[in-house]
Amino acid sequence: MPAQVARMCGDEWQRWGNSLLATHYGPTEYQKVPDNHRGDAGIEGFTITSGHAYQAYGCVEPISTAKRYESQRDKMTEDIGKFIRNQLILARLFGNTKITRWVLFVPYFDSREIVAHAATKTQEVLSANLGYISSEFHVIVADEDQFSAERDHLLNAGTTRIAVQAESATAEQIASWRNEHDTLTETLDTKLSKIPTIRTQKERVTFRDQTLKWFIEGQDILEALRKYPEVYEKVIDTKSHQENFLAMNAVTYGQSPAELLKITVDNLKTTFERELRQLSSLSSESLVHEAIADWLLRCPLDFPEQPR
Repeated sequence: MPAQVARMCGDEWQRWGNSLLATHYGPTEYQKVPDNHRGDAGIEGFTITSGHAYQAYGCVEPISTAKRYESQRDKMTEDIGKFIRNQLILARLFGNTKITRWVLFVPYFDSREIVAHAATKTQEVLSANLGYISSEFHVIVADEDQFSAERDHLLNAGTTRIAVQAESATAEQIASWRNEHDTLTETLDTKLSKIPTIRTQKERVTFRDQTLKWFIEGQDILEALRKYPEVYEKVIDTKSHQENFLAMNAVTYGQSPAELLKITVDNLKTTFERELRQLSSLSSESLVHEAIADWLLRCPLDFPEQPR
């Protein structure tokens, strides 16, 4: 089973984090600090009035709670070290601003140990007697859910239509994907055998390869959309939300496999058109077919056995 499309990490999460923070505080209150000249100084940006310094960090998912904690702990330790060592650089950046919070900003955290580690690092910073921190200084960890209003605003604010087109997958690419994912291909073949309107083996092979073509090309479009974090997140959220209703639809509608497949496509098209207004209609349609192909391969979309 292929993994779900990963949430943002690395530079993508940093760009998304800066957008969330600028939306939350306002563009003239939140000051982004670029790190493309001699590296960063342990912060992504800071606020002028409240003195909140942020470092965005998204680790590669999926990982366990323990591994996530270790990655976040090590990042906090590393960047608090920079925050203490780079006194001359940071004093120039902050000017008259006194820092009251140093925040590790992550997509998600689920261990109380990272909160305890932040308390330890708070004492470390206070003991360093830095000229640019307040006596009320604390190290904390925050995640995306704490900025849900800003996230929803950004995901729904875009009006520009983005057109992303993937190169057409070749027969050789499709064959290579089949050979590398034989178990998934067998799953797809089994499902297609339940659709009575696909009558012959030749028709099943043709439809199977078309489904794999949708998947491969859709994955390329998703990868290209990572340049547009707000839109990328909206696509993944919309797809995940619709996936939750697939099993219910199979029971509720009580339709044949062919009818259920058509209902699923139509529902997803309607949802994408409503929720993803930033995408061109062609890009949106390609992502609808990618989602259908993904669900057929992974099993969220399955067909009940038909009486003989």
